[in-house]
Amino acid sequence: MKRPLKSLVVISCLASSVAMADPLKEIFPWKPFALEEINSRVSRLTEEANPMMNVYDMERAGLKNRDTKIQPWGGYYWALNQGQIANTWQAKNYLEFWEMIGWENNVKTWKKRRSEKLPSVMDMSEEDLSKLAPSEKYDLLLGDTSFDLTNRVWQFAESWGNSKKWGFLSSIEIPEGYRIPKANRLMALWEGICHGWAVAAGVYPRPEKTVTVRLPNGKRMAFYPDDIKALVSLMYANSIIQDNVLIEGYRCDDKNPPQDEFGRYIDNMPKKEGEAVLPRCADVHPAIWHASLINITGIQGRSLITEIDADAVVNNHPLSGYEFEWFNPRTGRKTSDLNKAVINLVDYRDPYKSSRSPHAVKLVGVQMKMRFLKWSNPKDEHTNGPQDDKIDDQKMMYDLELDAQGNIVGGQWRATSTASRYNSNDNSNPPSVKQPDFFWVVPKNNSMYVKNLTLEPWDGRGQVPASWTQASRGAHGFIYNMTREFGFNEKCTVIPENDGKPKEVPCEFKYPRPQPLVNVVNQLVEMSRE
Repeated sequence: MKRPLKSLVVISCLASSVAMADPLKEIFPWKPFALEEINSRVSRLTEEANPMMNVYDMERAGLKNRDTKIQPWGGYYWALNQGQIANTWQAKNYLEFWEMIGWENNVKTWKKRRSEKLPSVMDMSEEDLSKLAPSEKYDLLLGDTSFDLTNRVWQFAESWGNSKKWGFLSSIEIPEGYRIPKANRLMALWEGICHGWAVAAGVYPRPEKTVTVRLPNGKRMAFYPDDIKALVSLMYANSIIQDNVLIEGYRCDDKNPPQDEFGRYIDNMPKKEGEAVLPRCADVHPAIWHASLINITGIQGRSLITEIDADAVVNNHPLSGYEFEWFNPRTGRKTSDLNKAVINLVDYRDPYKSSRSPHAVKLVGVQMKMRFLKWSNPKDEHTNGPQDDKIDDQKMMYDLELDAQGNIVGGQWRATSTASRYNSNDNSNPPSVKQPDFFWVVPKNNSMYVKNLTLEPWDGRGQVPASWTQASRGAHGFIYNMTREFGFNEKCTVIPENDGKPKEVPCEFKYPRPQPLVNVVNQLVEMSRE
């Protein structure tokens, strides 16, 4: 479920002539975001010059409970250790431990399958053809019995397992006496293409029914809705649309992020010498979260994607809706009357007083429940609709700082409605804040990323034109160049052979991002909706 670590988030940490005892106190949640920064980020994420930022306007507009205009479709994250969409999922035993987590064993199984079973694929029965991996079906549809896309998907998994990012290194300047760190051969169970599914599910049409195509030998082969979803998910995961999504927040790298006495996530010192001090685990600001959600989902009716775990695991899900209630920050009581929930800061014994915006004069509590699509294992069902989706929810609590007119100017996450302090002497765990690690949204103008190439038409009947097969090789062979030629200034850490400190040196990467041909995917989805 990997996501690129890029973010447009910029935090300014002002230096002082007096040395700070703890630079972490100079970032959120202790240091408030500037009002201009909050407004700018919400405007960027919503693509609105004047997004709604006033809680009284939100109340009058009835925006406390909203669903997306079209429900995102459920899907699978297509685990990397199982070969992503080259996974023969119908043959999987999900109770078999090594089959589920052992990427090396799965690679060996694939190579044996490639040499022993796939050479006679055209002799398979229609039932066996229906059980091929999604990428294998795609290759056969193109008349490609060398299985080019399938091979490339497995090659990526094997290279990542053996060498991680070093497997795609194209150049590096290593000083004498230094070497590249050894990559561990473990593959996290969560790694996959959830970033492809989560994006596609909210903006691309749902595959609704099985599509049956006829092969050159006359046999029929079924693409189940989940097979087609797999192709869509890979197309979005490896598309440059991933460079153009609008992101808020950084990825938290801590497996167990530290918490303060109120249960709020806080950040450790920079992982590398010279790295900026940034809020990575506490970085999504509740004011930006609330206003973005209200505008994007509540007003525009669009889905956004949240990484729901504020720790090192990456767990992206498309949102289908939300609902929230106001609460009084002083008493913790929920109420449907906004006026009873809003309090004046001047007479409030505020546990977060030193962290409040200078523009804040009022405070209101929010208990939010966001609804999101859960991933689920693929099935050989012939139809798919909203009733088949698994929807879960996650509750979170925060307060919003307001100016005299009710405009949102800041806020803080809360583990409890009254923001009670954790007693470290009671030998129990502090209450835990629930918040997104980061969240992101696809630009409104996203159709450009899934436009058909100009090729001769194919209506789904008969053999796919040869020009499509030729064009597909370009899609399969797409390389993402993280090189100076393409504007990247990558740095890699190398370690000394003996004594000494690690160093950062210039390096470049060329990552393979195999994609299915967009024409094939669009045609299959269109046929599935006829």
